[in-house]
Amino acid sequence: MKKRVVVTGLGVVSPLGGGKEAFWNNLIAGRSGIAPMSSLDLSPYKCKLGGEVRDLKPEIYLGSKGLKYLNKGTRFLGSAAKMALDDAKLPQDGSLADQMGIVIGSSLGNFSETTDYFYEIIRNNPSELSPMLSYDVALNSSINYVSVIFKMKGLARTISAGFTSSTDAIADASKMIQRDMAKVIVAGGVEQISIDLYLIYYLRGLLSGIDGTREASLPFDKARNGFVMSEGSYVVILEELQHALDRGAYIYAEVKGFGNTFVGGKNHSAEIRVRRAERAMHDALEESGVKREDIDFISANASGCKMQDVVEAKAIQSLFDVNSNQIPISAIKSNIGESYGTAGAAQLISSTMSINTAQIPHIINHSNKDQEMNLNLIIEKPLKKEIQNALINTMDYDGNNSCLVVSKFSKSQ
Repeated sequence: MKKRVVVTGLGVVSPLGGGKEAFWNNLIAGRSGIAPMSSLDLSPYKCKLGGEVRDLKPEIYLGSKGLKYLNKGTRFLGSAAKMALDDAKLPQDGSLADQMGIVIGSSLGNFSETTDYFYEIIRNNPSELSPMLSYDVALNSSINYVSVIFKMKGLARTISAGFTSSTDAIADASKMIQRDMAKVIVAGGVEQISIDLYLIYYLRGLLSGIDGTREASLPFDKARNGFVMSEGSYVVILEELQHALDRGAYIYAEVKGFGNTFVGGKNHSAEIRVRRAERAMHDALEESGVKREDIDFISANASGCKMQDVVEAKAIQSLFDVNSNQIPISAIKSNIGESYGTAGAAQLISSTMSINTAQIPHIINHSNKDQEMNLNLIIEKPLKKEIQNALINTMDYDGNNSCLVVSKFSKSQ
C-alpha cells in the first residue's frame, strides 16, 4: 500500500489577516481583503484594487536579524512557514532536519527584485553594488531562506507552473512523501504584488475594471470582468501518516488525489479547454479512489474572468452530470482576489478548515446569476455541512489545470 499523506499544520499570511484563525473567521464572516492598493502608485492606470497583505509583523516569526535585507515575499513565506510549523508542533532545532523538506510554488517569485537588481547593474558599475542586493533576487531565494532558518536539510524545491504552482507543489510534496523521500514537507505557495506584475496583467487586459465597468472580484457572476490581483503566502505541513500518529499530531485532513492537464496552447477552442479541465478533475478523483457522487464540496478556481469561469463551470457540469447543480460550490477569490501561484494552497487551507468546522464560506459580491452556469453556488451565507471529500480546482488562462482531492481523516482507508 502506498504511504498516506496528511495535513498537520496550517500557516497563513493573507489580505484577510495573518494566521489560520483570522483568515478563516474573516472568510466565514464574508469580509473582503480587497481595497485600493497603497503599495503602488496606480494613478496613471484604471485598475486600483488589490488584495494586499497589511499589518504583518515578520519580526514576531523571524526575529529582526537580517530582516531588512529580505523582500516582502520572503517575509510572507517565512512567517507562514513558522505559523505552520508551530501549528503542527514540530521541532525547529534541527532534530528532524534530514527528514524534513520544503516544496513551494510561485509563478514569478521575486520578480520585481530581479528586475530592479539588473536595472542597477546596467545603470551603475557592478563593482559598486552591495553584495546584499543579490541575496534575495532569485526565484528560489525565499525557499532557501526558509530551509536555512528552520534547519531543514532534506529536499528543497521551487515549483513555477503559472497559476497552478502551489497546487503542483503540494501534489509533488505528497508524492515525495509517498516515495519515502521525506517524512515531513513544508508545502504551499508565495506571491507578492509589484508594479512589474501589475503591468503584466494590466497590459494583457486581465484585470477587473480595465473595460471601464465595475472593478470587483466577481466569481461566476454575470457581470464578471476580470480578476483582482492579490498576494500572500499559504503553507501547509504535509506528513507521512504513521510519522504523524507516532508523535500524536492533530490531523486536519488527508491529501488523496491529484490530476493535471495542459491544453497545449492559447488558441484552442473553449470546448477543448472544457474537456482538458474535466480530465484534470477526473484524474484527481481516480487517483484518490473517491467516487464522483461522494464529493461533498468543490472549491472552485473561479476568479471572475469571463472565459475561464465558464470553462470551469461547464467542466463541472460535464463531469458530475445531473449532480452538478447539487454539489455546493464556493470561490474564496471573491474575498482575497487572485493570488495566482499561491491560490491553490489558499484553497486547500480553506477547504481543510471547512472539513474541520463543517462550514463552507459563501461567495461574496454575487448578485447576477449567469444562466450559462447552472451550479449550486453558495452565495447568501456560509453553508453548514459535514464534509468527507472536497475537490479543489486551480486553472489558468494558458491552459494549465491542476486539481486536488482532500478528505476528512479516517484511520481506515
